[in-house]
Amino acid sequence: MNITRILSFIALMLLLSGCSLLEVKLDSQSTPLTTQELNIRLLTREYSAVFFKHVEEAADDIATKNTDNDDVYTFAILWKIYAHEGLQQSAYQISPFAGLIDSWVFTRQMEMYFTSGDGNTLFGTEQTIAVNTSHQLAIEIEKLAKRVLKPQQFKQSRTFVNNFVTNHPFDSNSFARTPAFNDWLSYNKIDESEAITTIGTMPEALGDLSDRLSNLSSLSPKLLTWKAELLARNSQIDSEQLSRTLENINQSSLKFQDFVVNNPEYMKVLAAEMGKVLQPLLDDFDKKADTKLGVISQERLALEVMVERERIAIGEMVTVERANITKDLDVIAQNVVQRAIEQLTIMLSDILVYLILFSLVIFFAPFGLGFLMGKRYQRPVKIKQA
Repeated sequence: MNITRILSFIALMLLLSGCSLLEVKLDSQSTPLTTQELNIRLLTREYSAVFFKHVEEAADDIATKNTDNDDVYTFAILWKIYAHEGLQQSAYQISPFAGLIDSWVFTRQMEMYFTSGDGNTLFGTEQTIAVNTSHQLAIEIEKLAKRVLKPQQFKQSRTFVNNFVTNHPFDSNSFARTPAFNDWLSYNKIDESEAITTIGTMPEALGDLSDRLSNLSSLSPKLLTWKAELLARNSQIDSEQLSRTLENINQSSLKFQDFVVNNPEYMKVLAAEMGKVLQPLLDDFDKKADTKLGVISQERLALEVMVERERIAIGEMVTVERANITKDLDVIAQNVVQRAIEQLTIMLSDILVYLILFSLVIFFAPFGLGFLMGKRYQRPVKIKQA
């Protein structure tokens, strides 16, 4: 039976696999990324690590040299925060090409902002640190693009990036990024529906997710620390003022405690007045509590009556069912005995028939066999005539 089912299942699968109407295509879910796409994704994310490191070091250098200058110090911390957030959003995208183009644009926008844009005097005497760092990062991202893009792709992309940066410069140190990938597709006459044809195989998709989570877990603590530092430095309450406030609270507490200890008569009068004011509230509370307790007692008695009634009903039901079961068992027992007797009678009849046949075979078979053999071998005597 099992073999039959297995063979039927195999035959059904062969029929379904041969039917073109039932063919299932999962190419869009399993097509791997090309070698170029994998290289772009890997190298762009490696560049993001270099970007984070250089910006952080440059901003810390500026902040260290301007600890007494609140504005420059604050701008240095903000540079770290917004640069990290902006490039993270640019580099870690599903499409490798989108990650490369947006990272390239973001780096060039930052370079232009510090070199000739609105931020060309943001750090005062330390402006050259930001200019040199952003310029070096722009050179690195262009080298990367030249390595992973075909010559014609690189030439067109560089022209597009320069034009886009000129038309969309940063206007503040918040580095509000403008995604450029869609414009890059239009510039290269690539249909948006063909821009992302696959997200890669399952291992590639999981690797992409792992990279995102790893970057987020390593970057988030830094961002939180820098924002907390910025908040603490620019808060209106400094440590000395906070200490004075806590000391005033402590002194007020001690004065109140001393007043309570040294004025017992006043506290007695205060307690009596509070008793008068609170007594009506307590009386009302007692009345409501008594009412609720009375309701609870009535509900408890009603519950006990209901439980007793249900218990009696269940007992009666069990008694009736027990009687019905007893009757059913009696009927079943009678039927079983009757059927047993009938079957026994039939069995005895069959045994009696078999005994008679056996007796006939044992006693009469030899005589019949001898008679037949004698008759067969008896020859008639012929009398010769003279």
